[in-house]
Amino acid sequence: MVAEIMYRCAVVSDIPLLAGHHRLMFEEMRAVESDNTLKDSCCSGPDCCVSFPSLMESPDPSPDFKQLEAVQRSKLEQQLTDGSCVAWIGECRGEPVASGAISVIKTVPVPEDLSFEVGFLHSVYTIKSMRGRGVASTILDHLLAHCRGNGLKRVQLSASEAGRAIYGNKGFRKMDEAMVCWL
Repeated sequence: MVAEIMYRCAVVSDIPLLAGHHRLMFEEMRAVESDNTLKDSCCSGPDCCVSFPSLMESPDPSPDFKQLEAVQRSKLEQQLTDGSCVAWIGECRGEPVASGAISVIKTVPVPEDLSFEVGFLHSVYTIKSMRGRGVASTILDHLLAHCRGNGLKRVQLSASEAGRAIYGNKGFRKMDEAMVCWL
């Protein structure tokens, strides 16, 4: 019998866990990428970043995941406190097994949404032994409900290959227009 998963909104004392999950998410994503570049996730269309060598590789081919975790911790210390970031945690028998977060970012209005506030979904992570049980999907439901309840009309994310099916099932669609330029 599978133990029941309990879900709760994260609090400031959860920041080390959330930052650790953020780090683990990136470590796993980079481990499956053969060359630590953006090339594998690229659209490969005629206007794709492959046409622009400066966009194909991240600025640092060997990221410092320990530093990433520390910076994420600082971000969360500010944003969980001021309410511009909300995170949810899934627990099994009192132990955290998954988490995910939404940060409200300021961007530009578009014809479909005249607001300039957008939810940015990030740091969705489930420990390996709990994957495939709908834990991340339920966390996503809580985060999207938070966005709806706060009047947000858009939620954006950068999806890993492993997460695309979950996000697609929740209504997310790929936008090939997105580009990045590492400065």
